[in-house]
Formats: sequence, structure tokens, C-alpha cells
Amino acid sequence: METGTHPLQHLVGSRVPGGEYSIAGYESWLSRDALSAAASPQPHPIMAFIGVQRGMGLSVAGLFELLECDIADGPMLAQSTIELDRDLETGRTYAVEGEVVALVRKQGAVLGTFDLATCRFDLLDAEDGARVASVTNVYAIGRDDS
Repeated sequence: METGTHPLQHLVGSRVPGGEYSIAGYESWLSRDALSAAASPQPHPIMAFIGVQRGMGLSVAGLFELLECDIADGPMLAQSTIELDRDLETGRTYAVEGEVVALVRKQGAVLGTFDLATCRFDLLDAEDGARVASVTNVYAIGRDDS
């Protein structure tokens, strides 16, 4: 069940510093091999997830600091959605942008009070600025009841 106004609502709209990412040919090959995916010169879609993690301009711990959470408290990735607008390519440079798009406070029997923090990250073609992929992650973050 959802509770009232979110005390961290001011975080919605917060942006990560961003940066750049490119997929090396060997990384593409290694990811396909690790996933037992068919060989292909085209990177596997999971590389969009990896790309936004590596290019967001923060460590994962830094992202959780932005969300006012200590990574040692055990936040969890509850959901991840990858949308591809174009095929990913090796050797191409992508700009990475991201922001907090929603925060929902919940109460659960197991987690107690927790937030579902939704963050959207975009991979943009560094040459033409077009969106190539979007990764939306929802994190479950335990909160102190006090």
C-alpha cells in the first residue's frame, strides 16, 4: 500500500552527471559468449544496460547516494526495462544521460517502509544526438520507519 506525500519528492528530476560509453568489439563478443547468445557482429541488448551503468558519471554507490541511500544498506534492483530504438554498434560513441523520474513510498510486510525509485537512462548517438536506447531501472530501497 502506498503512503502519503513522499518526503524525498525533491529528488525527482535529479540528473546524473552523465558521460560517454562505447562498446569494444571484444566486449561485445565476451557478453554474447557469457550469455550463451548466438554469435553476431551486433552487440547484445544487455550492452545498453552495461553502457548506462558505466557511462552515467557516477558509481553505483554514487547513484544511491543521490537517492539518499547507503549502498551498504542493500538497495535492490527490482525491475529493469531496455528499449532499443536503433541497433547498438561496436566502436560507436554514445552519450549517457539519466534522471530520477519517480519515487513511490510503500509499506511491506517483509521490507517494512521502502521506496521504489525509478531512474531512466538514455544512450544517445554522440554524432547526431538521437536516442539509441533507454534503460529504466526501478530500485527497492529500504527506509528507516522513524
